[in-house]
Amino acid sequence: MSKYLYFSNGVYSRVINYMVSLPTLDHIVYELQKSKKSHKNIDKFNDALRVSKHKLIVRDILLKLGIEGTYFGYLETNEQPKTQGSFSNDELRYINEINTNEIIKCSVLTLPSNYCKIVGTKDTSYVSAFDLSYFDQYRTNGLANKLRKYPKEIRNAYQKYLKERNKNWYVMDNDKTITLKVGVNISDQWGIPRGLQAFVDILFDQLFSDTKRNVIDETNGNLVVHTFPESNEKGQSTLTLTQQKNQHESLKKALFARRNSNGQNLVSLAAGTKLENIEVDSDILTKIKDEDLLKKISTDLGFAVSALNGDKGNYSSQQTNLNLITAEVFTWLEQIVEELNKVINLNVIKDMKNPIILTYLPITHLNRNEKIGHMKDLYTHAGGSLMAWISSIGIPPEAYLSLMDREREEKFDQKYPVHQTSFTQSNNDKKPENLNPESEHTVKTKTNNNNENPAPSKEKG
Repeated sequence: MSKYLYFSNGVYSRVINYMVSLPTLDHIVYELQKSKKSHKNIDKFNDALRVSKHKLIVRDILLKLGIEGTYFGYLETNEQPKTQGSFSNDELRYINEINTNEIIKCSVLTLPSNYCKIVGTKDTSYVSAFDLSYFDQYRTNGLANKLRKYPKEIRNAYQKYLKERNKNWYVMDNDKTITLKVGVNISDQWGIPRGLQAFVDILFDQLFSDTKRNVIDETNGNLVVHTFPESNEKGQSTLTLTQQKNQHESLKKALFARRNSNGQNLVSLAAGTKLENIEVDSDILTKIKDEDLLKKISTDLGFAVSALNGDKGNYSSQQTNLNLITAEVFTWLEQIVEELNKVINLNVIKDMKNPIILTYLPITHLNRNEKIGHMKDLYTHAGGSLMAWISSIGIPPEAYLSLMDREREEKFDQKYPVHQTSFTQSNNDKKPENLNPESEHTVKTKTNNNNENPAPSKEKG
């Protein structure tokens, strides 16, 4: 139902898509405990993130959580079979992504939610099971290629299932699974879709839209009642059956010709013939307002309608609403990060004495400038992190620092010196004179010779 509404209702799909795209996913990776292996492990962790395309995976998880409320994934670190040659349409559809990195083999496979379920917890991480009967639907068409896409653990479990059909549920290795749910307690088996509270209103909106279309179609149809002239005998016409038929056909042609052209049309009718239009009740078009339905649905989904269409509302209220949405999205990200840290440390780093931690910065496309300012203040006033500051801008610190290293090695500062301005030059005689001597502050500064570089020392006492 949630998938159907997502693809059929524009408000629902926009809300989910906005939530998915809201965080920038700028991140930092750091060691929990410093050791000789720390830098090496950080590099391996970053390689795993890069090879698995973590931002793409995280946004896919956010989309799944929004639509279905639950997500099941599996981290595969084994080398995938090479894919090369000719394939049919069915075979090509089941080819898994191939990672060509020579050091790290790492990809995340999203499992079908309707064939998975949460069966318990391990260290507050959800343990999940996979219904192996999922593959039965492919037994006559592409089973081998479908299985090829799945991890070895599940492939082996399916072979055992073929021998014991009553044991279709396989509990997967928690160290390799990514299982998440939102909107519910830890003890609940399933998460809930984002639009659960809005389902009734969305369905009513669709019914209302269909009704309006029918009313408009009926109005455009313009039903005409043709009554033949009545004779002295009740219920009998003065026209013969042939005359009635001829008059009806002539009138019908005239009405159709009138509808399809702007010219004049002539039709002759017998005396006493009556023509009446049946009016369609169109009050429903005005009794219920579209904006009222839109407001109710968007409120159910947690979004202010003004934040969706920019109509009415004020900036302050919109900002407050988006801050609440941002807070909810980042609670989802907290779960995602915990699971990513778990599976990458256990399967890629394999050094639990020196775990590496991934953190997504609390930055969105709306608050980036504000967060950059905070990072700058920390760096300049409190000896903060340069890498965190670079990350807040949206540039991977490794890429930025690599560029800096190259520029230092090639002596860019000597080849391409900074243009001399009042902000970059240090020679006293090159500093521009203030062109506004009338300013009170300027007069005081010149009188005290405060522009001298370096500033004169002050005597104590």
